[in-house]
Amino acid sequence: MFAKKHLKLIWQGLTIPLVVLLLLSACSSTGATATQPAPTATSAPAATLEPTATIADTAVPVTNGSPQIFLDTGSVAAGFETETITAVTEAEGGPYWGVMPEYTLLTLPGYPINNHLLTPQIFIYPVTELQAVNEGTVPIVTSLQTLLQSSQEIAPMPFLPLFNAQQVMHAQLQYLDFQDGQGLRYLTQFDQAFIPINNYELIYTYQGLTSDGNYYVAAVLPVNHPSLPADAAVTGNEPLEFTNDFPTYLTNVVASLNPQAANTFTPDLTQLDAMMSSLEVK
Repeated sequence: MFAKKHLKLIWQGLTIPLVVLLLLSACSSTGATATQPAPTATSAPAATLEPTATIADTAVPVTNGSPQIFLDTGSVAAGFETETITAVTEAEGGPYWGVMPEYTLLTLPGYPINNHLLTPQIFIYPVTELQAVNEGTVPIVTSLQTLLQSSQEIAPMPFLPLFNAQQVMHAQLQYLDFQDGQGLRYLTQFDQAFIPINNYELIYTYQGLTSDGNYYVAAVLPVNHPSLPADAAVTGNEPLEFTNDFPTYLTNVVASLNPQAANTFTPDLTQLDAMMSSLEVK
């Protein structure tokens, strides 16, 4: 029997309510391990971001030293908005996962999923500054560099932005270049509890580096699949291994998602791949 606890999932300083059943212990099976230990979820106040957004179909000009972004959103969204997010330093006293240099954030108005824990976003970080201000990002960048030099599958897969939750699985891994760089994409879910893999939390993520090594690209895009439950609610209809052997449950979910056709997901994974492949960062 799980004891209910109320926690908050904190994403880059943004606090999101989340009802969880039991704090996760680390999972050790392939595709089901944590990115980093989850810190307490109540240690950071919500950040208020008030940058000026720019709406564009395919390109945003250089402003204030930020990179020039080209992106064809196709049928995935109605275009994109860009924001320059102000740097947050360790001296400001926030949690480690919120310490970031100034970076560029893209959001996607008109994205087909709006009932989801996370907002569809693409983060573009300057690599040198990123590693200088937050040493926790160094092994993540290094891991991605290693994978791009020698394609393989590991657990956990490299992931930014930093989360105060665990990467519990990954599926549908593919290596995918963009216009001026290389990267990989996969489906994953981050949790603070033993909960079902579900359509309210499952994401498509792209993690890549520009060819000159100057920028790290991280996309967080909600996805749904008809085989998954709508949300994290435990109904009693879960497979037996969900309560008896959670790592096996995760392994079985991954095995069921991997062979699914791209067009059985919403959005179609092929469309998400095309959008990310079109990205150019100057």
